[in-house]
This record gives sequence, C-alpha cells and structure tokens, in this order.
Amino acid sequence: MSRESESLQGQVKELEQRLEDARARIPKHTPPTTLMAEIDEMEEELERLRALLKPKSVREQIAELEERLQDARARIPKHTPPAALMAEIDEIEEELAKLRSLPRA
Repeated sequence: MSRESESLQGQVKELEQRLEDARARIPKHTPPTTLMAEIDEMEEELERLRALLKPKSVREQIAELEERLQDARARIPKHTPPAALMAEIDEIEEELAKLRSLPRA
C-alpha cells in the first residue's frame, strides 16, 4: 500500500470519527443549523476522500451525472429559471459530453 493511500485512509478514518461525534451532538429538537452545515460539509469531504481511494469507472460517473442532471432539471421552475441552476445544468451537460466522448475501456 502506498503512503498516499495510507494517508487517505487515515484521513477517512479521522473524518468518520469526527462525523460520528458531530452526529452524536444533534439534539432531538431543533438541531442548530451550524451543526447541520458542519455535518453536511464533513459528509461531502468524506465522499470526496472515498472517491480518491476508489476511483469510479466512466460508466459510473456517467450514471451519477445523469442522475444529477435529472434532479437539476426537475428543480427548474415554470417561470424565470434561476441563472445559477441553469449554469449548474450547463456544467453537468458539458461534463457528461466529455465523459461520453471517451473511448470505452
């Protein structure tokens, strides 16, 4: 196992512990928004670190992007779509096009 992989695994374990501790601090009623935001950030970072340990195949990446695109399109309101949402959809479509243009392995 490489040092980089060991380092990533250490980071994953540390983040999992921090996330578990943060979840244990959630009160039963009216959880603080700062705590929930902290948990969300840790979950995103954990997902990113795990992805580095196990890269996804092109097919898996395409499926994930298609799901994100479908979700983003479902959030388009009937009148005056938000510019940020349209930019997100454009980015997802561009990334999908790049992945679909890669040769199949």
